[in-house]
Amino acid sequence: MLKNWNVQRKLGIWMVLAACILALIGCAGTEETSTNKGTKEESSDKKATLAFSWSPASLDPHGSDSWEIMRSGTAETLIKLNEELEPTAWLAKSWKQENDTTWVFQLQENVTFHNGKVMDATSVKESLQRSMDKNQRAKDLLQIKSMEAVSDTELKIKTIQPNAALIASLADPSTIIVDVATIDAKDSYPAFTGAFKIKQFNQDESLIVERYEDYWGEKAILSEVTIKFIADANTRLMALQSGDVDGATDISIDNIAVLEKNKKFEVLTATSLRTHMLMYNMESPLFKELALRKVVDMLIPREEIVSSVMKGQGTVAHSPFSPVLPFGKVENKEETESVNQLMQQEGWKKNAKGMWEKEGKPFEATLLTFPQRPELTVMAEVIQNKLLAEGMKVNIRQVENIDDTLANEDWDLSMYSMLTAHTGDPQYFLEIFYRSNSASNVSKYTSPSVDRMISQLSQTTDFEERNQLAIGIQEKINEDIPQSYIVFPNTVFAVKDGLKGFVAHPVEYYYNHSQIDVE
Repeated sequence: MLKNWNVQRKLGIWMVLAACILALIGCAGTEETSTNKGTKEESSDKKATLAFSWSPASLDPHGSDSWEIMRSGTAETLIKLNEELEPTAWLAKSWKQENDTTWVFQLQENVTFHNGKVMDATSVKESLQRSMDKNQRAKDLLQIKSMEAVSDTELKIKTIQPNAALIASLADPSTIIVDVATIDAKDSYPAFTGAFKIKQFNQDESLIVERYEDYWGEKAILSEVTIKFIADANTRLMALQSGDVDGATDISIDNIAVLEKNKKFEVLTATSLRTHMLMYNMESPLFKELALRKVVDMLIPREEIVSSVMKGQGTVAHSPFSPVLPFGKVENKEETESVNQLMQQEGWKKNAKGMWEKEGKPFEATLLTFPQRPELTVMAEVIQNKLLAEGMKVNIRQVENIDDTLANEDWDLSMYSMLTAHTGDPQYFLEIFYRSNSASNVSKYTSPSVDRMISQLSQTTDFEERNQLAIGIQEKINEDIPQSYIVFPNTVFAVKDGLKGFVAHPVEYYYNHSQIDVE
């Protein structure tokens, strides 16, 4: 009897356990199905429309439109910059430096391109090689001598010379990873690796992207995002107000107050890594002398410009890099000599009309500006009036292509704007803008000591040492004044109530991403 009871008891226990196991399996299956269903079905009808100011001329990620492609949420690089602007893993999950010129990257193992092809070291090598062949910026940033696919998930890169900025440079959009065979395909779009894939591209009008179901990371909440390209700021504002778009980038400063009065909209700002500046041509007869550059720099009313022109959407700049960066914390040193002292040292005297003149010739300079960034023209007018009040005449000339004019014509002064730390590292901007032999050194600035420090920076891998070197370079540049830094402008976005996750970011190419949602 006891034996039968034990048998029955064991049988009952096994039946209960079996039931529990089946229930657990059922729950697990139901939960997984429910989770997947919730991810795919509940969000399948969620769509959003965004307005961007710049339209790509093509979808080639290695041409001049790499930034616009990165902004679409379809493409990725080996490295990504986090909110603190530090290089972090993306398509490369880890890396190590074997010696001064050799780096080994371990790639994510479960990544596929949008055509289903597996991303491996060979395809990454082909993509990076094409980016360097097609884009001079990528070639200058990476300085790669050779690449080797050691295995499917391991890529070895050797640089021409020590390049301590290699990791940060691999976050540049010019290094987007793509299946190169798909770029020129006539019957399909380029296959990238992002959370969204390209559905439809209408040049100068829109780009429609849809969720990539086999994405290796966190799947997109939205099933589809339509990106409208609207160049005019007022038209973007009207599209937002009318409900044609859910969010818009590059909101005009003058339009912020209008949106803030309406609770249906939210204005989003972030300190950008851009710098608005005044450049001097150091081959100009007027500004080859440091004293006159000092005078103009002293007379720029930076606080007034931030308040009146920028409406408070920016901070005063006294160096190339924003103080949000560890290498941007440069101390501002006030000039000890007065305008009169500096002018008189160089032989200038005030005439009967209160204007400065030298050897019978009045001080008269030309200041270039351009229409693509209208706030710069307003700044130029403020500077013009300030200098005129001090007896210095400045004529403003607006040109359509500022870079062509700076490279091919004579000029004295020019307004300019640069994203000075787009990889979160100082090396690239310092290299191209201040090295004596750089083609991009449009101010014709020459300093052997700065050249030596830039060379030292390129070979320094310690984070703190790099920051201190970059600060030292800026301090020397500030002594020589090839440019006057005026303001670090804010990035300004606006969204309708209910759009979540679309935020302004200091780096100007992480716009659309997987966690944007609409309520």
